[in-house]
Amino acid sequence: MSDFIVAVVATCKRPVELARLLRSLENAGNALGAAVVIDNGNDDAIRKIVETATCNARYFAPGENLGCGGGLRFASEKAFETFGSQLTHLWILDDDAVVPPGAPQALADAMRKEEADAVCPMVADARGSIGWFPGLLDRKKFRAIRDLKTPAEFIAECGSAAIPFSWSTGVSLLVSKQALMQLGFHRPDYWMRGEDLEFSLRITNQRKGLFIPTVTIEHIPPQAVYDEASHVPEYLKHAVMLQNLWYTSLRLPHGRRIACTLPGNYRRFFKMWSWRSTGDALRAFWIGAVLGKPAGAPGGDYFRRVSAKTSGKNA
Repeated sequence: MSDFIVAVVATCKRPVELARLLRSLENAGNALGAAVVIDNGNDDAIRKIVETATCNARYFAPGENLGCGGGLRFASEKAFETFGSQLTHLWILDDDAVVPPGAPQALADAMRKEEADAVCPMVADARGSIGWFPGLLDRKKFRAIRDLKTPAEFIAECGSAAIPFSWSTGVSLLVSKQALMQLGFHRPDYWMRGEDLEFSLRITNQRKGLFIPTVTIEHIPPQAVYDEASHVPEYLKHAVMLQNLWYTSLRLPHGRRIACTLPGNYRRFFKMWSWRSTGDALRAFWIGAVLGKPAGAPGGDYFRRVSAKTSGKNA
């Protein structure tokens, strides 16, 4: 049976990035059967981009902003409904990723060779430097991927063999149909930030996940604009991340492996936003750890509601 990979993407008001991703998918190769795009912003510009793409892209608008976790879950459900028995893998992609030719087949081949159920590639930024990386189980190689500058330097030092991981970012993650049928899709109550960690930890808790250093995906988010208007939503997203980390690491058995990352995440939060953010840091702990609610759950959506008021939109 040949591979039929369906890419799933959740997007909101990012037409430039989505158009670039879909252009790259046009040359991804025959293993990519289709792409399912969920438009959380119900935007006509996004609809047009998807409907005019030549990579067999399908557009769906849920009518409300489901967030990252909810959007990816909806996309996965639509992929299974639309392609049924054809589908062999789901490929979770950020809308600001750029895919090189042949990447889906290379990842699927590595998954088959290593008898894994989830694989993630190297991720580089626009300059070619190592960007986001997974939680490699080999401590020496995990230190190396954090410290080295380029994918070539990592391969020169650590080799090109596949490396087991515990968690992965949502930039690019290929998952087998069998694992998805057993372990489920993304949780809709995470809203944003951390839904990828929970999902990948759930998969690797029972199935084998591998990092493939020989396949590189670009991750090119919109250029950050550091003014007061853009500062507030980014701050709130960072607070959401802390809340979801508390919930995942203390409330979910498969999430306990990342409890050790909490001190480092708090250091980065205070370094970026100063000690004046202590109130929200404590609130993230209280809601995530004590109340036991992720950021999209009823009673856990404090930061989401603040974000909606700040932006004046249905966040």
